[in-house]
Amino acid sequence: MASSGLNKKKLIYLILALILVSGGVLDYIFDVPAAPEVVLLKRSSEIGEQPDMMISRSCSQLTDGSSPVDEQGNLNVLVWNIYKENRSDWSQALSHFSQDKQLVLLQESSLSPGFQSWLKDNPRWQAVQAHAFSLFDKGMGVMTLSGYLPLSSCAYLEMEPWIRLPKSALLSYYPLSDQQTLAVVNIHSVNFTLGIKSYQEQLEQLAGKVKSHIGPVIFAGDFNSWSEDRIISLQRVMSGLSMSEVTYPSPDSRKQFDGYPLDHLFYRGLTLNQAGVPETSASDHNPIQVSFSLEASQ
Repeated sequence: MASSGLNKKKLIYLILALILVSGGVLDYIFDVPAAPEVVLLKRSSEIGEQPDMMISRSCSQLTDGSSPVDEQGNLNVLVWNIYKENRSDWSQALSHFSQDKQLVLLQESSLSPGFQSWLKDNPRWQAVQAHAFSLFDKGMGVMTLSGYLPLSSCAYLEMEPWIRLPKSALLSYYPLSDQQTLAVVNIHSVNFTLGIKSYQEQLEQLAGKVKSHIGPVIFAGDFNSWSEDRIISLQRVMSGLSMSEVTYPSPDSRKQFDGYPLDHLFYRGLTLNQAGVPETSASDHNPIQVSFSLEASQ
């Protein structure tokens, strides 16, 4: 209980501080794009070189054909708010958690020199980021990593009503070995609001994009679901998409606020095999690890 009270006090102080600096100082420190941008980090053709970076507006058709994202019908997924790589052991932890994964969904990723060096040292990954804003020339936003380029990716931004910095989401499509296409939504939800209007609008915009998708769907990330109203809104939107939520062994080690978990993974059209939440000091969130198999491969 004392920890919960301390967290609430920290949140209040943070909100007050952000409001105080929002009038002009944020414009000086942060660079917000006029429209959503997709940043592609493609492995270099030269071994040991930094990944090639390409930036395009809103949506990008990345490839006309790609290898399946799954491995023989198996799909292992990591979902993790990486806390802008602020902790000293983030790179070792990311290497460890991602070693047996085919998809990695990161929130609060930063295109820092350190992260680009990590990609150089881990050349099996290619990455797509939704550029939300830049802080001292480092691009911030959700990022999805995979061994092969997605067929396409679209970035979406939703402005935080109080601090006037956007939260981001990324919708990417990947081919599967059973000839289906997997839709993957990687989201960092709006946080600082009094009501849930902006929160709900962000969820419904993305839900509308995948509602008619024929094929499996993963909808995951840091949903900032820190209240009963937010949880109810989230569950209503996911129910409208016929999504199931992954549950975790007790004790559930996902980051919580006031008893509500913030990180979630919803899915449909896949078979859930195993899920876990290992504890780590490398971020202020613990990662979600989930193993799926394709329903057609049963």
